[in-house]
Amino acid sequence: MSRVLNCIVAVCPDGGIGYKGDLPWHPTRLNNEFKHFRRLTVTRTPGAEDKQNVVIMGRKTWNSIPEKNRPLNDRINIVLSRQLEAPPSGAHHLARDLPSALRLLDGPEGLLADQVWLIGGSSMYSEVVRHADPKAVPE
Repeated sequence: MSRVLNCIVAVCPDGGIGYKGDLPWHPTRLNNEFKHFRRLTVTRTPGAEDKQNVVIMGRKTWNSIPEKNRPLNDRINIVLSRQLEAPPSGAHHLARDLPSALRLLDGPEGLLADQVWLIGGSSMYSEVVRHADPKAVPE
């Protein structure tokens, strides 16, 4: 099945997306960023109210989310890891890589999925860019 993949990333002025498992912004700005992130990743397509959006993230991104906020509510959470054998506590699914995660959406879970959001981290973003244009990101 063909799907539109949405990528969402916050980038600071010098191009950074994270630092030591955290985001490099002042807490007041982060609060506004998190509200915007939630609004985008939870809002479903008109007519898809019976479905949920999907967020796909790497293991480090999952671990950077405070435990009290995991899983991200009202979204199907898929964690990517080549090391884990089972989904981390609270995650809905575990996939070895992005293509495997997307195949999950073509199975029974796919019937429940509306929009798909790729939310980090840097390895996933590199994989997406490399997939879109193999010459864009060096190995």
